[in-house]
Amino acid sequence: MEVVVEGAPIALVVRRAEGFRTYYFRVYRDNVYSTFAGIIRGDEIIDRRYGEALELPDAEALIFKPTLRELMENFYERPTQVIYPKDLGIISLEAGLKPGMRVLEGGTGSGFLTSEIARIVCPTGKVYSYDIRRENLEAARRNIKLAGLEECVELKLGDVKTQVEEKELDAAFLDIPDPWEALKTLWNTLKNGAPLIAFIPTINQLTKLTENLPKGWIITRTVETLEREIETTKETTRPTRTSPFTGYIVTLRKILITT
Repeated sequence: MEVVVEGAPIALVVRRAEGFRTYYFRVYRDNVYSTFAGIIRGDEIIDRRYGEALELPDAEALIFKPTLRELMENFYERPTQVIYPKDLGIISLEAGLKPGMRVLEGGTGSGFLTSEIARIVCPTGKVYSYDIRRENLEAARRNIKLAGLEECVELKLGDVKTQVEEKELDAAFLDIPDPWEALKTLWNTLKNGAPLIAFIPTINQLTKLTENLPKGWIITRTVETLEREIETTKETTRPTRTSPFTGYIVTLRKILITT
């Protein structure tokens, strides 16, 4: 049975009669962690099983391994703007991701979308992720390794607008300022009918994409997503936070060019 080891990221849910709070940190034996129910020592957590409850004077602390979403929101490095978890699920659904697919990503950034893609296509699939900045790739590499997804991700220094080595890919994703500039290149890398998902942060860029759509592509769907969290305790059930607009998710399809 898996236990907590020193340096591991954890999600500690501390609860007592009036409610609960969740704390995220890497746990070290000699460290002390403050919670709203008192102090917890690192050596009280290490070597315990995930899901185990640590008894406090008037509360309990439940030890969990962070989910991918929790890793992204609380442990991942963010040297760039990121695609948030509320958008990642829609993006993966729009692309029809499933295990074994070979896919391309243009604009690795901090590796948030890379991780979500890999979570689905691994272990038999492959993610080829390109970025023009080496420092972005290094940060993404560390993030992806933290999530344990590095085995099926290939990070590549390069520009998807000019050259992509891979062929016959099942899907593609773009998180770059000018996705229309990459469409001619990516047309040659994807299977016929394959989806390409572009994440676009402004209406101006969305308009420019529609105005500069090259032959061989159609836009089949454009959406934005909102997310509202709900507080659930014995005393209250109410909305607590609504996530703001973050960007447009545009689904394109590669079509055959007829002469």
